[in-house]
Amino acid sequence: MQAIAAKPPRERRWTRQNSNPLLGMGMILPAVVALALFQFLPLITAVTNSLQSFSPFDQSSTGWVAFDNYAELLADPSFRYALLNTFLYIVLMLGLTIPLALVLAVLLDKRLPGSTWARNAIIGALAASEAVTALIWNQMYEPSSGLFNAILHAMSLPTQPFLTSGNQALVSIVVMSVWKDVGLPMLIFLAGLQAIPRELPEAAELDGATERQIFWTITLPMLRPSIIVALFMMTITATRIFTPILIMTQGGPQGSTTNLALYSYLLGFEFQSPGSASASVVCMLLVLALITAAQAFLLRDRDAK
Repeated sequence: MQAIAAKPPRERRWTRQNSNPLLGMGMILPAVVALALFQFLPLITAVTNSLQSFSPFDQSSTGWVAFDNYAELLADPSFRYALLNTFLYIVLMLGLTIPLALVLAVLLDKRLPGSTWARNAIIGALAASEAVTALIWNQMYEPSSGLFNAILHAMSLPTQPFLTSGNQALVSIVVMSVWKDVGLPMLIFLAGLQAIPRELPEAAELDGATERQIFWTITLPMLRPSIIVALFMMTITATRIFTPILIMTQGGPQGSTTNLALYSYLLGFEFQSPGSASASVVCMLLVLALITAAQAFLLRDRDAK
């Protein structure tokens, strides 16, 4: 008997029904509408309001003033102080969070005893509400009955003012923010570590490389995309911090913790100046764009063609 040749599978024809552009547009329409309503429209409104003046009585527009609002901001010492605090907070936040998150991710990747408990605790802090976290840490920073000063007193060390000191308030908020937000870059680094092929460090180990050499020559270079993502996300988080500052210090003492986000809020809701508040928001977005662009330039892959 002659072997019956198997029929080739029927090729699937891509009909016009399958490539209906209306179907694709309908699937992305909700995302486009959400971006337009909650991202682009507020941005356009902020830019438009920053070029206008408003009545302090009914908040109605009284006309276009071009860049007068920006000129007033640059002439205001409080704005320059808020800008400096914003930069300082970003530098401290990134300088503490990124290295700590990388160390935690490396330790968790080794699956040491207690790693599961530690990971859950760090993620739990990340999931906690900013307001609840600020209230708890505010109690722990209490000069007279707070936990931290109780520990210092038990160690026969002098107590510290923390949030009531102009030199310590911003650093105290940074420490609280690092405790709360270190879980986000840690998860990013942990995912990057688990994506590295195990054959690479194993081959380097067989060739006689030490654990430190493996980390600096293999692990860290392959974590470059994860580092860039973590830097971008933590920069955004550090720039927009608002609730903890409002609850813990209200921008004080003497403006030492006032950043651009809180400064914009005060202009808009306490001083009833929507034009200047919008100009401050635009400046904050420009600062964020410049910092992230600088990070992308410095961390670019120079070997890529």
